[in-house]
Amino acid sequence: MKRNLLLGAVCFAAISAILLDAQRNDKTGNISVPITGQVLISTFQRLNSGENHMCHRDKAGMFWCWGNNQKGQLGNARFTLQAVPQPVRFRQAFTMLEGGADHSCALTLTGQVLCWGDPVMGVLGDGGLMIQPTIKPSTVAGLSGIVGIASGYDGICALDAGGQVFCWGATGRSNSRQRVRVFRTTNRPMPMSLPEPAVHLGFGVHHACAVGASGAAYCWGFNAMGALGDGTVTDRMRPVRVSALPEKLSTITPGYLQTCAIAISKRVYCWGTNNQNQLGDGLRNPAKDAMRLRPGRVPGLENIVQLSSASHTCALNASGRVYCWGYNEHGSAGQDPAIYPNVPVPMPVVFEEPIVELASNEWGMCALSESEKVYCWGSNKAKLLGVKDPERPWLPVEIGFPESLTAG
Repeated sequence: MKRNLLLGAVCFAAISAILLDAQRNDKTGNISVPITGQVLISTFQRLNSGENHMCHRDKAGMFWCWGNNQKGQLGNARFTLQAVPQPVRFRQAFTMLEGGADHSCALTLTGQVLCWGDPVMGVLGDGGLMIQPTIKPSTVAGLSGIVGIASGYDGICALDAGGQVFCWGATGRSNSRQRVRVFRTTNRPMPMSLPEPAVHLGFGVHHACAVGASGAAYCWGFNAMGALGDGTVTDRMRPVRVSALPEKLSTITPGYLQTCAIAISKRVYCWGTNNQNQLGDGLRNPAKDAMRLRPGRVPGLENIVQLSSASHTCALNASGRVYCWGYNEHGSAGQDPAIYPNVPVPMPVVFEEPIVELASNEWGMCALSESEKVYCWGSNKAKLLGVKDPERPWLPVEIGFPESLTAG
């Protein structure tokens, strides 16, 4: 009883701090949420993550990647974990890069998509030409005018300038041991039948979502815990509308078995699994409230401009402050796991300077600061925190880059 009262007090304090911060900084931020009705060319393209690898684009446009490279997803022939960021040396210039379990895909300046790594499930989008992992990027045929890409565990989707969404690889696949799930794969881009043009696109682990020009949201894929938001737990291979949204959305961020989104009011709504406090709505009984099939507001968050999610979620507000919640066994939500194995409500992750971008990985998170520093926290199993395992992995660790990057 005393522990519950203590946690309740901490949760109240955390929410109060967020509200006060939002009131103080509502007019000071310089990051804007895109207006619904226009195709989003994301501001957040400097940090780009895979399941267990991370990439950063420096001021000169060079991508530096580190972490898991067992299938060549970092774009070099050293097929092992790489704790030190390595340059991605391809002939084409990229504007953004997205990764999954063992692959990476990049968007070029001319609106084409290139992919490399493990071709399993058709995720390279090359029509099945590659059967072995490759570090040579191949062009995904049939795409043009692409303005954004989003990758899941072994699937990927692209958004073109007209609001059309194309997907390839696996849709709806699950690694759940509870029951066999139906999923489909394709090794070429296939158009998704959305009822309206999309303005924003997101891909979680096994499900994807898009925001339409009207501010409505549509999701497809794995749905065992209600992450698609249609009021069911039925897998959907085609987009279904998220029901009961309280207001129009600006962006959407699918996670592992949950989905969160930023509304045009810059408030945050989440739905899906809640057995590890993924919905950030406070103290719950996991056995009773294991999931929520309709969107619910994350309390206390205001003026939010970006979300990044896995089994944990972090939110960035317009003043550059970061708040995280959800699964925290490895410190991925930025708190001591001995105290918070799961973080029930958004709690602050403290930095010495404002943060401008977030990017999640399977069991961790990275952040880019105003001064071009990259910080990461959480699990170090893929050496995303560096060669040495930190004693307190829930505290952000600055990533060391070659001088050519830090001097840029």
